Amino acid sequence: MITTLFLLFFFDVHGVVSDPSGRPVEGAQIACGGETKTTDARGSFDFPRVCDAIITKPGFAEKRSALADSGDNSVKLDLATASDRVVVTATGAPVAVEESGVATDVFTTKDFEPARGVFVQNLLRDVPGLSVVQTGRNGAITSVFARGGESDAALVLLDGVPLTEPGGGLDFVHLTSAGLQRMEVIRGPESVLFGAEASSAVIQMFTERGDPEASRPHGSAAYERGSFSTDHWTGGLNGGFANRLDYAFTADQFRTTGQFPNDAFRITSGTANIGFRFSDATQLRAVYRTFDSYTGAPGQVAYGLINFDANEKARDAAVSVRLDDRRGTRFSQRGQFGYHRYRDRFSDEVSESYNIAALVRTVPGVHPRVYFVRQVPPSTTVPDPGTTIAAYSFPLDAFPGLTVTDRTSANYQGTVTHRGGALVFGYDFERQAGIISATDVERHNNGGYVHEQYALTSRIFLTGGARLEHSSTFGNKFAPRAAVTFRLPTETYLRVSAGRGIKEPALIENFAHETFFVGNPRLKPEKTDSFEAGLFREWLGRRLRTEVSYFRNRFTDRIEFDFSNFPGTWRNIDQSWARGVELSGTARLMRFASVHAAYTKLYTRITSTTSLDQLGLELLRRPRNSGSISLELAPRRWTLFAGGRFVGERQDNDFVFGVNRNPAYNAVFAGGSFRATRNVELHVRVDNALDERYQEVLGYTALGRNAAGGIKLTW
Repeated sequence: MITTLFLLFFFDVHGVVSDPSGRPVEGAQIACGGETKTTDARGSFDFPRVCDAIITKPGFAEKRSALADSGDNSVKLDLATASDRVVVTATGAPVAVEESGVATDVFTTKDFEPARGVFVQNLLRDVPGLSVVQTGRNGAITSVFARGGESDAALVLLDGVPLTEPGGGLDFVHLTSAGLQRMEVIRGPESVLFGAEASSAVIQMFTERGDPEASRPHGSAAYERGSFSTDHWTGGLNGGFANRLDYAFTADQFRTTGQFPNDAFRITSGTANIGFRFSDATQLRAVYRTFDSYTGAPGQVAYGLINFDANEKARDAAVSVRLDDRRGTRFSQRGQFGYHRYRDRFSDEVSESYNIAALVRTVPGVHPRVYFVRQVPPSTTVPDPGTTIAAYSFPLDAFPGLTVTDRTSANYQGTVTHRGGALVFGYDFERQAGIISATDVERHNNGGYVHEQYALTSRIFLTGGARLEHSSTFGNKFAPRAAVTFRLPTETYLRVSAGRGIKEPALIENFAHETFFVGNPRLKPEKTDSFEAGLFREWLGRRLRTEVSYFRNRFTDRIEFDFSNFPGTWRNIDQSWARGVELSGTARLMRFASVHAAYTKLYTRITSTTSLDQLGLELLRRPRNSGSISLELAPRRWTLFAGGRFVGERQDNDFVFGVNRNPAYNAVFAGGSFRATRNVELHVRVDNALDERYQEVLGYTALGRNAAGGIKLTW
């Protein structure tokens, strides 16, 4: 007995677990032989004997380490970049979501499976704080409003290259999930790192990469057939060569005849990602993604206003070349060149006129609320009790148009890793160009930034930085951001942050020169001043994860069109605010069952405008209440899911009958997949399963109940 105690005393094994920045990792699981221990707040652990240990913690890559019997064992964990608990976009360097100081949602490979749907917007609908609005069915213009911001205030990136048009506009309907490996959604202003378009949110998509050590190519092919003559096929091939080259290629096409006349939609896209490793420290990567689409535009079919010939043809291409280089263990750098071009032609040759009428119900008040009741024949003279007749002679004038924009970017970023954190600094250059009023126009942006993430103690994490942006049109603007995160007991994280986002004008707002309207080269960028507080916690042995965020955004220098002079122009004349609460949670009910839920309570107000009838109103198409819930079962080879989304009543404008309130709606979905063999998977999906009739935008009927099923082959 005395001998045993003597050996235990002298051969006790001590160790410390830290992250890549040298910060201690609390709550890491150390499996040593048949015994498992958890690191304390200092990242420390001890065992009575030597062994080969396995160290794990959510958000980090699993580590195997031989524990020695003398001195302290220092174990450094690497971040698991494929994890949904690690984010890159928020700080410019990989960091655990809980310590990033921002509200973040991360989607990984499993979220892009065919059973989940073809389009990225399906995933964004379940992100708290985001309002996704589609003006119709498949192919119709789709916008995203983040935390009360405008639809052009969320920057979208593909492997670091902006996909939004200069000024922030983007039709999200063109974002298909084929070829994507990961997506990060940052809610809140991120102009510090990304400049004059990230004033409300950043959505960054990462394309699939191959494995340089996989000398044998791997691939997949999938096909599905669905309602309204819908077809979707996709194919991919990836692999590597000589432990240096990796590649991944994807192509897909979605097409449908649609639910109404002139409602067809087709989009064909392709992605290529090729990387070359000169050494373990230096790598070169090139990414190319393109799409070509055709969309019929029948218009406000809910009112019987069908445009039989209008259509839109769009073509888009984005390319990037990036060099990553690491100098020693403390310094890494990257340089990237990017180019994005978007061309959109709207064709409409035939003018038509409609005489229509409807019954509307008006709720009196300072701002009367007008609701659509039902359509009636134009000859109707006696309305139902409590309603009035709104008649309109509606001309569908031919209104063709052409949009061509391109963006050339070059940037450099350096990262200095130090004990307790990392310092990120960089420089961005952009040339933004397009054809406006039949004239080639361009402007230039230069931006420099610095951003620091630092662990003040093992329980206090600081992040923050500043950016100076110079534009050839709006001059110099300063954008700061700062956050502090407190790690409280029981895996609870409290964050508080404040920052400023800026959003530059669209090219047409600067350079238009038409008979009835002209651009304004003196426009200032719109500003978003934001405050946020959030609380994240894991419960019941990490089986339950919850997060609550409160935010308040103040929007100033908002750009609106001013009709007071002729010709009209755009001015910085509006102000508004948005505040709200976001709730989200994920619960693992049992080994193969989980539930995810999200809810947003949003208040918005217009506080300054030249249109006095708009003063004090809510912002358009931002519902006060919205949320989603879904249940997933994954026993053995099956994956089954079902859920619903709720969008509350909201302010809108139909520009026909004077209706300004859009009723609430629910959309129920279900689906599943079955892995028949190692290489064969079957799937099915049903959207709007209850066949609810609703309009995300007044007058534009949403797609009715629709189903699709298919097969996926892998090798």
